[in-house]
Amino acid sequence: MLFIATVLITLSHLDAFVPDPRIASGGAIGNSLFFFLSGFGVTCALTASAAAARSPSFLDYYKRRILRLYPAVLLMFGPALLANSVYYQKEFDFFKSLIWPTPFWFIPAVMLFYIPLFSIARLRPRVAILALAPLIVPYIYLYLQLDLSKFTVESENFVKIINYFCITVMGSVVAKSGITPKANSLNIGMFLLSYLAFVVMKLTLFRFGFSEFQFVNHLLLYPIIYYSFHLFCSPKILELLSKTSARHAVYWLSGLTLEIYLVQGPWLVLLESLNLGLGYTILLVIALAPIPVFAFTLHRLADWLRALVVPPPPDSLGRANSAS
Repeated sequence: MLFIATVLITLSHLDAFVPDPRIASGGAIGNSLFFFLSGFGVTCALTASAAAARSPSFLDYYKRRILRLYPAVLLMFGPALLANSVYYQKEFDFFKSLIWPTPFWFIPAVMLFYIPLFSIARLRPRVAILALAPLIVPYIYLYLQLDLSKFTVESENFVKIINYFCITVMGSVVAKSGITPKANSLNIGMFLLSYLAFVVMKLTLFRFGFSEFQFVNHLLLYPIIYYSFHLFCSPKILELLSKTSARHAVYWLSGLTLEIYLVQGPWLVLLESLNLGLGYTILLVIALAPIPVFAFTLHRLADWLRALVVPPPPDSLGRANSAS
């Protein structure tokens, strides 16, 4: 699922490099997959720690999240400034953007989500779902403040943030419920049906004057993500993937999801500003080919920076354990 999220998010940023901007879509689904997996992964880790009687304190838990995300973010600010994909008028703007807002908007969003998730992950699934009920009020209030004459539910607003937090909690609930993903005909059919409804809604909302119902696109993300979990995380599909030659590339790129997201923005902004005047096929190759290389480089540099902040523990012989 991380690989699919990475592909969809990258595709949504390629509108300047494809002949029809409508091809560059899928960002909402890609983001939803990422947040779902964040909630799922954190809950699995906390549950495993509790089972082993070594539950982390909140500070230890949050420090791990910071060390996972922020070394790469800090390293990318320089290239982002050079590519003119972020702008700062005052020195304080740099530090403020690390919290909210930020050119990498999902970083502060997911860091904000991690705070309540530490407690929500310990709740029973039904209680966790009920804990989300009060968010309906601010969602409706903020939704009614949007300019619904254009597609705004996925623009920079707190309606989108509330929705993605609920999807993060859905990932936590699925993990806590111990649901086994199954790629059976029912789940495949429900995935295709919900995805088709999502596409039809997005294409017809404005054509038929139903723009005030944009919230339906948010609602349809939940079955899409849930049945994506059943489809793409099922043992049957994973076994099929393990037998293909593409598995190494899929696993490798899945491990670079964060870095790919961070590097593609500045790179694509810089490339678009060059106005190369080449055909779309060549432009697409130039746009995509360097991203995995940049992402892998950023990944290694972030590991180096992380090791400077928190040196790896020594092994039994007193040597630094670089593999930890």
